[in-house]
Amino acid sequence: MFKKNANKETVKDFEGGGNNDYLSQTGIYQDVTLKAVIFDEAANGGAVINFFVEHNGVDQIVYGDLRVYNKGGKDNKIGQEKINELLIILDVDDLGEPEEMDLPIGKKKAMKTVAVFPGIEDEEITVRLRNEYSTWNGNIQEKSAIQKFYRNSDKATAAEILSEDEDIQLGGKFEKDFEYDAETPDGNKYDEITPAQVSAWIKAKRPKGTASAGATSSASKPSFNKPKKKFGGAK
Repeated sequence: MFKKNANKETVKDFEGGGNNDYLSQTGIYQDVTLKAVIFDEAANGGAVINFFVEHNGVDQIVYGDLRVYNKGGKDNKIGQEKINELLIILDVDDLGEPEEMDLPIGKKKAMKTVAVFPGIEDEEITVRLRNEYSTWNGNIQEKSAIQKFYRNSDKATAAEILSEDEDIQLGGKFEKDFEYDAETPDGNKYDEITPAQVSAWIKAKRPKGTASAGATSSASKPSFNKPKKKFGGAK
């Protein structure tokens, strides 16, 4: 379904640390164990990829806003590029077709049936996340977006791994990103909402109806379904 593209002209780094056990705050998280790659498909043909990981002894599901198919099954360029980066980082040529598996990711760690790509388990990676805040139907929306994957052993990015430039330093992009996050008090992204509004909303335990009156986001909120029993080929 997803095959690695090792064309260095299409795999590039863009200029732009997490310190919690849970991958929930903006920052860089090292020594993350990737336990399962989950394919979540919607009835409208759209699909996202989520990750079941372990970090500092804590198992968790990471919803990294990694959309790989838009409505109708059309490729999402950004999501496809990020998955390709992950394949390069892991030195994997092809994810293959997803298979159903029960994972403890439901409410109170209840087992839930999801679609998982086989062969990807217990892989060590480093991940950079960014929290993004916007408004939708008068409510504040919060999501974590995966910004970058790094190879855990040397912190190299996919672009650095593919580069034939002898002057390229493996882990150089990681050092820049880490320094940026350390020097930036708030690396979150805000769209038509202020940091002060978000801070008050979080302090109030994220109530509904707290966004500015009449504010809506540019995209509709998707609803993802339980994976189908039978999966087709690549979209």
